[in-house]
Amino acid sequence: MKRFLTHLNMVAAVLLALVLVQMLNYIALRNPLRSDWSGRKYYALSEKTVHLMEELEHRVDVTVFFQEEHTLYQDIENLLEEYQYLTRNFHVEWVDPSRDLSRTEKLTKKYGLTEAQVIVFDIGGKSKVVRQVDLADLQMVKGRKEPVISTFKGEQAFSSAIQGLVQGKTPVVYFLVGHGERRVTEFDQIMGFSKVGTLIVRDNLEIRELMLTAEKQIPEDAAALIIAGPTKIMSTTEAEMIEAYLDRSGRVMVLIDALMETGLETMLRRWGVGLRHDFVLDPENTLKGSDVYVRTYYEHPITLRMGDAGARFHLPRSVEPLVVDSEQDASTEDRPTVVQLAMTSEKSWSETQVDEASAKYDENTGDLKGAFSLAVAVERGATQKQLDVQIRPSRMVVFGDSDFVSNGALTGGDQDLFMSALNWLLDREELMAIAPKPIEEVKLSLTSKQLQKLFWVNIAGVPSIAVVAGLLVWLRRRK
Repeated sequence: MKRFLTHLNMVAAVLLALVLVQMLNYIALRNPLRSDWSGRKYYALSEKTVHLMEELEHRVDVTVFFQEEHTLYQDIENLLEEYQYLTRNFHVEWVDPSRDLSRTEKLTKKYGLTEAQVIVFDIGGKSKVVRQVDLADLQMVKGRKEPVISTFKGEQAFSSAIQGLVQGKTPVVYFLVGHGERRVTEFDQIMGFSKVGTLIVRDNLEIRELMLTAEKQIPEDAAALIIAGPTKIMSTTEAEMIEAYLDRSGRVMVLIDALMETGLETMLRRWGVGLRHDFVLDPENTLKGSDVYVRTYYEHPITLRMGDAGARFHLPRSVEPLVVDSEQDASTEDRPTVVQLAMTSEKSWSETQVDEASAKYDENTGDLKGAFSLAVAVERGATQKQLDVQIRPSRMVVFGDSDFVSNGALTGGDQDLFMSALNWLLDREELMAIAPKPIEEVKLSLTSKQLQKLFWVNIAGVPSIAVVAGLLVWLRRRK
């Protein structure tokens, strides 16, 4: 009887242990805890995406039309798992277009697909297709016949697709043309803005070109107007149309290169922005002498998440807030608020001599020394105290350079700053430019002696230890 009770007690203990394990598993499944200990944080989602997913109230159906042998398959799978971890509203279906033909045909008709290797995001019947070209940048490597992946842009593409579907109507961004401006349809490495255009479209924005000589005003559907590097002076009428658009709570981004007259100077002064006829040199933060690598940012929603990401300006001009001269201007409640964004070092100077090659600091020629602002953010009419209500303010961002986002110069920090500025203009602070993840190749180089040592340790050493331990246990039991 005693033996039976002992066995019964053992069985009960095992059952209780199993129940306890199942309870712990259930709790862990319902309340998972995850931590990324990897050094590169390759699949870690940015704060922008985390915030977007936390605010998500709609069910997101994701259909992945990728074959398992595709190069990007594993990266896509791992990244989508991170999205699923953040919300239960995220549902993923994997469809192999070469094997599941019936399902592929059905979904192809539903979403109007014309190619494989795509990912479809669907929210409430509205869909957005992300293609493989949107997920990665490819580059040719010496010694290889086919291009390799240089950067993975999955998070950028996925979050932009979700954001676009949630916001509903696609905002329209106009690029001003007719005065020698940079154009998003130009693929030239020096003058083209096609890469910037791709970034804007990828953020679920629509791009249109605008020629003011054919219009009476800025179109009503303009979410923002971008004036990118004009080389010719626009008329007073055109400048007045732009200012009238700003007065209607408009949003404008201006990129003006050094030593250029655009016809916007008077309007910018009225909005508290001063442009010197100069270019800024910074010997402490330069690679070629004429470029300025910005490392210092003032606190603003545009620069809040820039962190250590530097933006590289090319022969920029100074863009500074104007000092209020009169008491009347100082007391005006509707006076624009101008905030400096990107700053040079204290060792930089404002050069007024046109000849860049002989540029040297000389206070007798009007040169100024010290830290200079290369970009400012302007806001007017954020609140109306009399009515105690929030109204849509007018916003403007002015950069003292347009080269920094040209096709041949665009880097990670440059595009972060540009897209953050555009998203601030559009009231899209929750999606401030998610940067792509660079692919790093990690190669393990071992000498022949190290390989031989590794062989003996892993193939001979470890198994031998297990065999010896087993023999010792066997001998001890025989005794």
